[in-house]
Amino acid sequence: MRISTGSIMQRYNRNLSKAIGNLDSSRIKVLTNRNFNTIAEDPAAAAKSFKLRREYNQTADHVKNIEDTISLFDNLAAGALDVSTMLTQDVNEDVLRAVNGATGAEAREAYAKSLRGVQETIVLSLNAKYGDRYLYGGASTKEAPFAFDPETNKLTYRGLDVNDPANQAQLEQMMGETLYVDLGFGLNEDAGQTLLPNTAFNTAASGLSILGFGQHADGASKNVVVLLGQMADELEKDPLDLQKFNGLLDHFNVSKNDAADYVSELGTRSQFLEDTKKILTDQQDTLNEQIIDVEDVDMVAAISEYVWQQYAYNAALKVGTSILSPSFIDFMS
Repeated sequence: MRISTGSIMQRYNRNLSKAIGNLDSSRIKVLTNRNFNTIAEDPAAAAKSFKLRREYNQTADHVKNIEDTISLFDNLAAGALDVSTMLTQDVNEDVLRAVNGATGAEAREAYAKSLRGVQETIVLSLNAKYGDRYLYGGASTKEAPFAFDPETNKLTYRGLDVNDPANQAQLEQMMGETLYVDLGFGLNEDAGQTLLPNTAFNTAASGLSILGFGQHADGASKNVVVLLGQMADELEKDPLDLQKFNGLLDHFNVSKNDAADYVSELGTRSQFLEDTKKILTDQQDTLNEQIIDVEDVDMVAAISEYVWQQYAYNAALKVGTSILSPSFIDFMS
């Protein structure tokens, strides 16, 4: 059976094209540092890559959410700490106990004025904003939560008098409001399509958690701002009712400790956020490593493959010169 020049040329061209294709493929891998550049090259790896990248992007969104939430809670904790510090330092219990009977009416009036200044400063602190969000309004973030009238010593929270017994149930409900953010816990719902609290993070914070609301049995306010006003009123009286004032001071110490406890609670929640961020960041790093394992080439192996394919292509060219010349001579003869 005679092998014609045409069949030799066809087979040679096929093999040479294959060598060129292999060389080009290895060259692209070296230049792009990728195992594949189209789905057709490796469908299984491409499918795995898409899944990993989807998980990576979701985790990145959760990390962004938690970073924003950490910044929010930094501002929440700072404001609450400022209030707690004012109650601890600006309202000095020892000074008040000393002034309540041992000094005259003029000195008591000066301290009363100081207490009223603390009232207004606290209200300003708890009407603070973070971006376009009021921090201490619970689920209501678009309007300042507190309004204070120094003339009547009346404090309202979202329009409700914090000292009025008729508002207690509604204020209690406001303190339990929620504003959830997705931090990657799953966002699951119960049978009634209510979000499960342990699958999201509640960012709502009520200023009432710091200041309190309602009244004690003796008529003293459980809200520390209103209570400071009641203390100031007593200091301005002459003569001073020591028993009543000392009772107010005892209530103040309870409110002061409650404010400090809430600062500690915010600190605990902030630490939870930091721990969660570390977990998510570690997860993000792991996903990135898996993506690299799937998509990126081993550069040493890729360069070796490229050199080998270049050698094979050059060899094919040399073989071509040795085959074509005799075949052409044979054809002419």
